[in-house]
Amino acid sequence: MAATAGTADTGEVATLERLWAGVRDSSEQVVMSLDRGAALWPQTGERRVRTIVAPVSLAWLGRHVLYLEEFLEDDPQEPRRQLLLQLEPVADQPHAVRARLFTFASPARWTHLNNRPPLVALLTREDIVPTAGCDLVLTHAGDQFRGGTLGRRCLDLSGGNVRYLDYQLVISAELYWYRRRLLRQSDGELQQEVIGFNRFEPSEARLYACRIAWSASGNPRDLRPLLTLDLYEAGGRGRFVTPDGRSLELTLHGRDWPFAVDRDALLLLLQEQGADSPLATSWAQMDAQQIALELGWLAVRCGSMAPDSDELAQ
Repeated sequence: MAATAGTADTGEVATLERLWAGVRDSSEQVVMSLDRGAALWPQTGERRVRTIVAPVSLAWLGRHVLYLEEFLEDDPQEPRRQLLLQLEPVADQPHAVRARLFTFASPARWTHLNNRPPLVALLTREDIVPTAGCDLVLTHAGDQFRGGTLGRRCLDLSGGNVRYLDYQLVISAELYWYRRRLLRQSDGELQQEVIGFNRFEPSEARLYACRIAWSASGNPRDLRPLLTLDLYEAGGRGRFVTPDGRSLELTLHGRDWPFAVDRDALLLLLQEQGADSPLATSWAQMDAQQIALELGWLAVRCGSMAPDSDELAQ
């Protein structure tokens, strides 16, 4: 049994490595900030951010290592973030992967590592710096990995006061969402919050966290939490498998209304994977913060996560 579990854990690492790798174009927006530098942020729009993630061969760091480079879309020669991500299974958490983060002692020397294998070969342990307390723990749920930093150990000293970073991330084939929050270490008061989405504008489409519960008996009283999927209300899609083996797909429509009519409403669809017609549908007003679907043996409750544009700090 231990060998089987170990194989499964290693498989989760490989799955995340494949899923994370690629180029992500995101729209990033400040939700709130007490930093003076935030005044320079385009409050009426978004910053365009490009994130490149690629496997790199560093046997001395592990079998599964990714290089992450993040920069403003119009300034690729000035990365604002460069990381090595060492992926490994989490022993006591099934389906979870830990990403250990490393920065570079001399970042400018190691830019664009995704396209420079000869330079990768020169990298040594002395060239990287571990980011204590900033590990990401991502759990595989359905067709998504979701999670982030844990506790208050990822410290940020740039603002004068001691603050800690709460970074949350969702990765799937079609969704890349992150939220970066800086909180004061002394009392946990929020100092800054930034969100980033791919594929759609944060001010035009919201992200919903959909909590799914399942009942083995079919009785609603026996519903137990199964997983959470994050969907954006412009055709966001998530896939999952129930404990009894049913492969299902959840889709949330809003401004991308799928039919040839103009309807100001949210539409939540549940269907068998590959099926043409849904098993069930649910409706809500377009500006609703919640939408739910109840089937007795399955319950889905989705709540809005992304702020409306008029909630942004001025």
